Amino acid sequence: MAESIGRWSDPFELSNVAVHATLLPNGKVLYWGRRENPKSTDLATLDEHFTKAFVWDPATKTSIPTANEPLGIDGRPVNLFCAGHSLLPDGTILITGGHVKDGWGVNQACVYNPATNTFTPKVPHNKGRWYPSVLTLPDGRALVISGSYDQSFTVNNIPEIWPSDTGSANPTAWVEVTDPLNQQGPVFPLYPRMHVAPNGRIIVVGPLADSFWLDLKDPVTGIDIQTPVSGGAVVGRWSSAGTSRKAMFRDYCPSVMYDTGKIMYIGGGLTVESDPGPTNEVEFLDLNVDTPKWTGSAVTNMKVPRRQFNATVLPDGSVLVTGGTKGPGFNDLSQPVHLSELWDPTTGRWTEMASESVNRCYHGTALLLPDGKVLSAGGGEYGGAGPDQCFTNAQLFEPPYLHKGGSRPTITAAPSEIAYGKDFSVTLGSSDTISKISWVRLGSVTHCRNMNQSLMFLTGFRQTGTNLTVPAPANTNLSPPGHYMLFALDPNGVPSVARIIRIFSSVPPRLEGTPAIPSPCEPPAAEIPLCCSSDKPATAPDVTPPPPSLQPTLTSHTQSITNSHNCPPMVVGLTPSCPYGLGPCFAGAYDALCKIPDIEIVCPVPNQAESVAYVYTKDAQLLPRIGVWKEEFSKVVNKSYEMLGIEVVLEGVVEFGLGTIGLSIEKYGGSVLVDLKPFGKERQIRWDWEKGVLKEVKKEEENAARRLREEVDEKGVARNVKVTGTLESGVDGNVLYVREFEVLSGDDGA
Repeated sequence: MAESIGRWSDPFELSNVAVHATLLPNGKVLYWGRRENPKSTDLATLDEHFTKAFVWDPATKTSIPTANEPLGIDGRPVNLFCAGHSLLPDGTILITGGHVKDGWGVNQACVYNPATNTFTPKVPHNKGRWYPSVLTLPDGRALVISGSYDQSFTVNNIPEIWPSDTGSANPTAWVEVTDPLNQQGPVFPLYPRMHVAPNGRIIVVGPLADSFWLDLKDPVTGIDIQTPVSGGAVVGRWSSAGTSRKAMFRDYCPSVMYDTGKIMYIGGGLTVESDPGPTNEVEFLDLNVDTPKWTGSAVTNMKVPRRQFNATVLPDGSVLVTGGTKGPGFNDLSQPVHLSELWDPTTGRWTEMASESVNRCYHGTALLLPDGKVLSAGGGEYGGAGPDQCFTNAQLFEPPYLHKGGSRPTITAAPSEIAYGKDFSVTLGSSDTISKISWVRLGSVTHCRNMNQSLMFLTGFRQTGTNLTVPAPANTNLSPPGHYMLFALDPNGVPSVARIIRIFSSVPPRLEGTPAIPSPCEPPAAEIPLCCSSDKPATAPDVTPPPPSLQPTLTSHTQSITNSHNCPPMVVGLTPSCPYGLGPCFAGAYDALCKIPDIEIVCPVPNQAESVAYVYTKDAQLLPRIGVWKEEFSKVVNKSYEMLGIEVVLEGVVEFGLGTIGLSIEKYGGSVLVDLKPFGKERQIRWDWEKGVLKEVKKEEENAARRLREEVDEKGVARNVKVTGTLESGVDGNVLYVREFEVLSGDDGA
């Protein structure tokens, strides 16, 4: 059976929950979790401000701790939980952001060196980053996008680039990516899925339905786009890629570059109300064509819907999915998926594989190893997982190609380093015949997102006896500098054990005209120091004070929006499926609100405490079409968010009927009558995200409609009243449930 469905090893123990895992150039795996003791029932340990990291050796299946714990540049320990990470050209791992508390990221950066097993602090970010994505660029630098920060859990909308000279004794600083044509920039979800296209552009493919290009370099000169105003800083150009995934907003799922310039986006998200689980849909994007478009069909969909899972590209170009849940909600542990599936690039179909014995849902990880097996580990550490669902063990999956019988091809000799565009020699076993050679970048995975994974086939190789002459990749866009696993595959698709090879470029690490400039350091919060611990005295950071940021933060952009309007915004109540509240998880809802035809502008920072967003309509005199808003909104977000209702502020003249009270609103010389009714919990649109319930309604809010009538009775018929409340539309017209009011004038002139 193993030759058709593969085989799982028995579980074996690690030293912690492997929430973050990176394959190192020495073939070992660096990993860390959320806290020192994942079995603790003390919830305070969820916000520890230090990291215990380990290195696992596949040869011995044992772990050792790193030689030191990661520190910030101020000397304080940091928690690298929910950080972003990717391998740099020299084989070190850049780790950015981390954990203060859920939704609040620290502005640290550090580099792990496998040769010394140590962490070294680097210059911190402009703002904190919790759930950022990191991508190694074709020129060896690293791009960091997204992540949330501070007490408001605001998403960091200003991307940054880390220079490639990480080994310098005098570390250079981050460079902000500003866009003078789009001052706000796109509002991306946490851990955005991004890849390098064959043309060198960066593409962000999810979780939003729409895809976006980021251009960093001039296509003619190859030098970073700049303006004199920026003082030499990178200026990025954001633009729409002109294509959207049919499955719309999908989060907590992987995107994979399974071949040169070819991406697949797999499952995730939540579906319609009648089927409120994740999807099994798989969509494809070919970046090798002039106008890439997302495609997909029922034939290429997975067998099982799943969320909170991982996808691993294998040496033969197939893609393995492992773990996840098929249940509704953020992380339904009652419906874990143990069944693995394997996608065949020649047929486009999925085949059911052997089942894993452990739940690998939220915070599970999976990595391809040099021996062709897949390490599956982690799971737990929040998302409804108690101590018994926090897994400090791992399993190894042996794909079917390891059980086809006969001997595997072998690589007996290969260079440790090669240059772009140069042939290199590989020595094979005495009887090996090779049909394909694959080149797989070392993986660096967390939260369903492998930030370093890609595969390409090296073509044009020549075999003479036991010698292979292989042309190295000539294009840094296809293979950014760094370390790769070189697999030799026989005619049956059986891969050799890989040799890890570093490819380097003769191009200077930083192109002329892109000087490194210091980037702003986030001032420490009064109660939380820069790197979030009081366990160790801080030393003053040795950081040159930078110039002010050229790109406005989402907070400042929101303030400018409200300052430019002379009327209050409409308030939209939203509940996200994400347990971290609307602040860090707002991007999907923001995108959906922007697509509602009646809405002119959406403030990019919501109210985290009350789970509401603020919008301005194209015509402030028109009442929102509530049914249309909810329908258009749900088309984009599926069930990842729910629109609870809309609160408006209306001014008009109070009118009385038989036992009724209404508000006559002047519009275009006529008037619209809105019934006024008492406000109650059933009309509440504000959500307490910490408690997971609607906000309690105050007595004065329940009595507002009655007090309005009493106020008007005392002063006479009011000519002008401002009323705030939840608006609903019914068969008999619009109804406003009065939460508060202000009498502006009455017949006595008051």
